[in-house]
Amino acid sequence: MRTSGAPASDVRRRIATELADDVPWNRVLNSICTEPHPLGVEMASAAAHTNLGDVRIFRGTKRIERRVVRLLLDLMGNPGGSGSLVSGGTEANLIALLVARESARARGRLTDRPEVVVSSTVHFSFTKIFGLLGLTPVVVPVDDSLRLPAGEVARRIGEHTVAVVATAGSSEFGVVDAVDEIGPVVAGRDVHLHVDAATGGFIIPFARELGHDLPQFDFSVDGVDSITIDPHKYGLANVPAGAILFRGAQDAGRFAVDSFFIDTPVHNTLLGTRPGAAAVSTYAVLEHLGRDGFRDLTRTNYEVTQYLVGGLRAAGHELFAEPQLNIVVVRMPHAVRISQLLESKGWIVSTSKRFGETLRLVVTRHVTPEMVDAFLPVLERACKEVAAEVAPR
Repeated sequence: MRTSGAPASDVRRRIATELADDVPWNRVLNSICTEPHPLGVEMASAAAHTNLGDVRIFRGTKRIERRVVRLLLDLMGNPGGSGSLVSGGTEANLIALLVARESARARGRLTDRPEVVVSSTVHFSFTKIFGLLGLTPVVVPVDDSLRLPAGEVARRIGEHTVAVVATAGSSEFGVVDAVDEIGPVVAGRDVHLHVDAATGGFIIPFARELGHDLPQFDFSVDGVDSITIDPHKYGLANVPAGAILFRGAQDAGRFAVDSFFIDTPVHNTLLGTRPGAAAVSTYAVLEHLGRDGFRDLTRTNYEVTQYLVGGLRAAGHELFAEPQLNIVVVRMPHAVRISQLLESKGWIVSTSKRFGETLRLVVTRHVTPEMVDAFLPVLERACKEVAAEVAPR
């Protein structure tokens, strides 16, 4: 730290210089997060000083969090459930499996080697979680449609199983597991079923209303015990805004830590200090857009996704899989080199370490047909340049 403080104008200038190096949204095609809604940004700024960890001071902010949780539970088909706002999908998934483990302990079902049944495409956050919680993953290969097969889940559940994780919108492909088939398999087995809907939670309900053939995944499915949903992705809230939701009205309290202080309630999240701005931003966007607004956003995202798919196919590219949501994965020889070349030209895409020779493109609110039109010629030039690089000489 400097001895004498710098003038505010100098600090602003230096920070502005660094921020100017961030990639503008109209060149970003790899992120499930997008530019947050302007009203959410405005309201988050108004609540920048708030802390959900101190409810005696920030009483109004805490009420807003409770309203947001109620709105999210209603969206997930379970207005009588419970939940909390958290930092994002990783924390939500961790709390879900912590509750699953401790619930198994309370029922006398926790063995010396607790296991969790997951798909081979489960989000990488679970790798962290298994290590932190001492859980052993039982990995089930996805089927030809890249989904977790319900029949295999049934076969893998055993005496050590404390949880099954299904995914409603995988990060790599946007694939929605058949939760409506997995739920009945898990129900009655005394095993916790968690649905990671961090990606798809703000897409699937509205896409189904628009007629898209997607599996039901929420609390209306028998057997679903908890759901992760991220308002800071397709919910357009400020980062960090995630949520963990539970079926039972008291389930969120299964993970509870008391503080040292009188009149301070227990904590049901990992973080003690939590940004109230995230709750306020989420509430502002949910209230402002409503179901109609999110349905319109979803319709537009699907239209742009199909526009992108059409442009890729017209250029002769083959899809790795038909997109269920708004993630397009295209087969691409020398994908890593092409991605590097695109980045040198200002465009950010992604490639998979697990599924080589593919390029992953994500459509969110900031992606427009005009942006697609600007991107496709750059992609074609990059493909030609890389083809020339690797051609035999």
